[in-house]
Amino acid sequence: MKKTKAIVWDVDTQNDFIMTDGTLVVPGAYDIIENLGKALEHFENKGLPILGSVDAHTGPELIPGTKDQYFPLHCIKGTSGQQKIAQTQADILYVSDQKYSNDALDMVVREAEDGRRVYVEKQEVSLLANPNAEQLIKKLGVEEVYMMGVATNICVKAAYDAFKDMHLKVYLVHDAIKGLDLPGNTEKGALEEMLKSGAEMYKF
Repeated sequence: MKKTKAIVWDVDTQNDFIMTDGTLVVPGAYDIIENLGKALEHFENKGLPILGSVDAHTGPELIPGTKDQYFPLHCIKGTSGQQKIAQTQADILYVSDQKYSNDALDMVVREAEDGRRVYVEKQEVSLLANPNAEQLIKKLGVEEVYMMGVATNICVKAAYDAFKDMHLKVYLVHDAIKGLDLPGNTEKGALEEMLKSGAEMYKF
């Protein structure tokens, strides 16, 4: 398989997080809808494969760093809230959180290399909650990731941490990420931490 140096990673751009009637709306996310679509178009024109993650919950999700508290029910698999917004929707191959065989993962890699968008489903904050995610990225031979989506200080930050542990260079796409502030966990703080530890901003 050929080496894919750079990919786009689109984090959780789903109706429940972005549309004003969603169940867990990220403040200001609706205002960057057009930017999200334009960013994907920009990278596709450059020939970068589009990958990403989607929440695909079957029940409540624990708030990171808190005890016995839950986010509102959101992105329940099969509901309209779990679907991707129109601006980031396409012909997508979804990778379930059931562990794939090596041959099955090779088929997914070929789909990505042929230009089909590939998104991993996850039940938790980290993309590594999907047992196929890391192997998929390694099989593609990724060295650089251009990351966009929501929420900056939760799933975007968790994805950044995973990519950093894989020793990948991460670029945060300017005006195409948005955060959801929580007590002791803010968008500003997450951005500062990512930029201090090696991430760079990318303007398209």
